Amino acid sequence: MKKIFILLITFFFIISLAEAQQRERPNRDLKPLQKLEQWEKVKLIEALNLNEDTAVRFFARRNDHQKRMKEILDQRDGVIQDIAEGIKSGANTSDATYKDQVNKLLMLENNITKERENFLNSLSDLLTPQQVASLVVFESRFKREIRETLMGRRRGPGKD
Repeated sequence: MKKIFILLITFFFIISLAEAQQRERPNRDLKPLQKLEQWEKVKLIEALNLNEDTAVRFFARRNDHQKRMKEILDQRDGVIQDIAEGIKSGANTSDATYKDQVNKLLMLENNITKERENFLNSLSDLLTPQQVASLVVFESRFKREIRETLMGRRRGPGKD
């Protein structure tokens, strides 16, 4: 959850910086997160060398995947919140209850992995194995760059 929170903060920070620098450019009415998503899509099309038809089909499938992932992540966040509230309240919660909650959390973590695997496997009719590999590398690097940009900005220059 901490990673997700940091990633979201990174997204918002980068978006606000980009928006401040691009006041003169079109699409000013778009929300910062939408701008970041558009930029990511453009970069993905370039990285995967997608034609228009394949790009449309790919992003439709990817959007469905992201919706399913959001649902699972929301459920996971709910379980984590329940655990945190139980701990914070100091209620006389039994060990069995905590064990059940942790098991729910582990099940949801497994569902995240399964969903990711299903999505990547579902791309075999759209992308070559090399393009799927490029997608995995792109997503990893994109997230890392955003995280590093956010972390670098938070520390400030010369505070490493």
